[in-house]
Amino acid sequence: MSSNHIHTWEPISDLPEDWKASLENANVLALMRTWHERMVALRTKDLYKTFVEKLKRQWAIETGVLEDIYTLSEGATLALIQGGLDAALITHGDTDGEPEDVILKIQDQHLAIQGLYQFVSGQRPMGTSYIKELHQVLTSHQDTYLARDTLGSLVQRQLIRGAWKLWPNNVEHPDGTRFEYCPPEQVSTEMERLISLHESHVEMNVPPDIEAAWIHHRFTLIHPFTDGNGRVARCLATLILLKENWLPLVVTRKERTAYIDALRAADTGNLKLLVNLFGELQTRAIREALSLSEDVVKDSTAIEEILESAKQKFNQRRLAHDKQIRTSISTADSLVVLAAKRLEEIAAEVQELFVDEKAQYKAYEFHATSGSGKAKYHYHQIIQCASELHYFANLRFYQAWAAMAIVMEQRAEILFSFHGIGHETSGILGCSAMFSTKQKDEEGETAIGPVSPLSDEPFVFTYLEDPTEVQRTFRKWLDRCVVSGMDRWQKGL
Repeated sequence: MSSNHIHTWEPISDLPEDWKASLENANVLALMRTWHERMVALRTKDLYKTFVEKLKRQWAIETGVLEDIYTLSEGATLALIQGGLDAALITHGDTDGEPEDVILKIQDQHLAIQGLYQFVSGQRPMGTSYIKELHQVLTSHQDTYLARDTLGSLVQRQLIRGAWKLWPNNVEHPDGTRFEYCPPEQVSTEMERLISLHESHVEMNVPPDIEAAWIHHRFTLIHPFTDGNGRVARCLATLILLKENWLPLVVTRKERTAYIDALRAADTGNLKLLVNLFGELQTRAIREALSLSEDVVKDSTAIEEILESAKQKFNQRRLAHDKQIRTSISTADSLVVLAAKRLEEIAAEVQELFVDEKAQYKAYEFHATSGSGKAKYHYHQIIQCASELHYFANLRFYQAWAAMAIVMEQRAEILFSFHGIGHETSGILGCSAMFSTKQKDEEGETAIGPVSPLSDEPFVFTYLEDPTEVQRTFRKWLDRCVVSGMDRWQKGL
């Protein structure tokens, strides 16, 4: 996973002195505090345990794909995540290797992440001996690695497991530039420094997303093993997260470009992109976990589970009247107003384009606040958009929307839906943005076209966040979504 990039080795650096101001993500930390409240009720449920097991399998598969240890089709990946790590679920057309060999490597990686959970529960301190053990587990069925000989030719060399490198493993680029990692004779010193700095960060209460990004990047700069460094780095980052009851760091092939770009930015001293990426991946996993909760209750028929569920719901009813919930609803109300005002401005600009048109084209904004009769409109589009983004839109807890219609031969709509995230009344709310078209069919009925999300993730906020800061970040997200929606509209002209 290299790029045409020059880097001269130097000892690893600590976090910047202003790490709290420059790297801390208040939105992610607020979401995690809210998640921890819900996790206590979820973690003993069978469906949640199944969800975490699937995350582990996905982690095990994708960490090898990222390193080009093997290729695996998305269909086979999904089958292995859902059905278990069984070579029978892979055909020769799904991978570039023998299915049995690929499964053995994936199982090594799965064993490693299982070991991370055991490590956390055992309260063993992180040290160089444990990192070497991780490397041994991760590479149990990898005998060789690809390297260049003195003539520049690619050759297979034997991999020494669980031992620091004996030879430089710098990356040479075709144009003659190279990326220099830590020299072999400095590895032991640098790894001890990595552990020492990490321990000081624990004492400083550095947030898990920042520490995971820091230790991942600094470890890759050392590159202490001959091969397998990326896999170990993602293990260490995941370990940091698990220690604080966060979820595993699952970086998939879809995030490969963003992941590499963030690492390259960190090479230049900018760790922010990597911290943000790790935060986004955690947010996505938490949304999916929160959307499980109602099904978790249905999954169990034991009377104890039913009574516990009833108890939780009674507690949640009381929580719904609490000041915290009212705060999140108040923030959501303010965002509806912001969205409606911005869409009204855009609609006015579009209307000006129609002045010289003979046809009666028009553009206008319309919205519905929470509790109003029209708040329940657009149900089909909202649910479809949430499904595509893999979370549950809780329209019972909160429902409001703001939209802009552009009416020509067909009607185009840009819609922003505000609702709860997940089945429970947790105080976590979100906004999804989508684009769709409507037109009359042959029988005069309104037909809704495909619903397209205007962002890869919904905008998520909680009662723990400062409303002013939420509004500030929402405006930026809102404008990006409006630009995306307007681009889709003009391309359809």
